[in-house]
Amino acid sequence: MADHLRKSNEDLDKFLKERPNQRELVDRNILKDPKIAPALQHQAEELKRAKLETALAHKIENRPPASELIDHNILHASHVAPALQGKEAELKRSQLEDMLNTKIQERPAPETLVEKHILEGQVV
Repeated sequence: MADHLRKSNEDLDKFLKERPNQRELVDRNILKDPKIAPALQHQAEELKRAKLETALAHKIENRPPASELIDHNILHASHVAPALQGKEAELKRSQLEDMLNTKIQERPAPETLVEKHILEGQVV
């Protein structure tokens, strides 16, 4: 029994040493800001929320149209569902790679270009 009690005291001491301080608890939204009176904390939270809502509404009202975002390459013009746009981009890239590889394979050898007087000099 004494060992169990001693173990519990050690565990409690360890827990108390490792517990977060008040500032950490406020930062993690576990405690309210101690600088504000408890009676005013709810009003402060509501004011903070209203300020955030107003700022977000202002940003939404003033956001650029989709056409401008497309012009600046922020959005991509697509007629595909948003969930499939990533796959569409991968497919386009893959098709472009295939086309470029085909063009590279079909290009004439440097010797042929020298013979046709497109390139000058000797081919090494």
